[in-house]
Amino acid sequence: MVQRFSSRAIAFARARRAARDWVDSYRPSGKPYPAICRQCGAAEWQGTWRWEPAPPDLPRVLCPACERIRDGAAAHVLELRGELPRWWQEVRGMIDTVERAEMAEHPLERVMPVTTHEDYVLVPTTGMHVARRIVAAIVRRFRRQVQVRFDDHCTTIEWL
Repeated sequence: MVQRFSSRAIAFARARRAARDWVDSYRPSGKPYPAICRQCGAAEWQGTWRWEPAPPDLPRVLCPACERIRDGAAAHVLELRGELPRWWQEVRGMIDTVERAEMAEHPLERVMPVTTHEDYVLVPTTGMHVARRIVAAIVRRFRRQVQVRFDDHCTTIEWL
């Protein structure tokens, strides 16, 4: 029996693999150190960034997500094109919902300020995982009305 996969399934598998193998250049390498972000309040404790309270005497640093936002260096960009204006309020709500859900568990996964142009919208993110979840939510909602193209640093979603 030959198993056939759709081009969309193959594209999502490639995106999952890229997200899994992605290395964040803003994350410090070496031994993790306990610290608190002076801007957002996230705490690195026992090797991971969390929203949980940490001891108050930890050094104040800037977390990788806040550094990315300050530098304007997106880890991944979603480019939304096509007949978006009539769907924009719904899509914006989906982006906000996914960001809140992802950020509650992973403080370094955020959506940076969205840029709206005349015929397209750019949604930069501080991590690959939140971008992948936004794309999955949009594809689940709009199914055959969108076409998705994945690249290393940009994903284009076009309304047909």
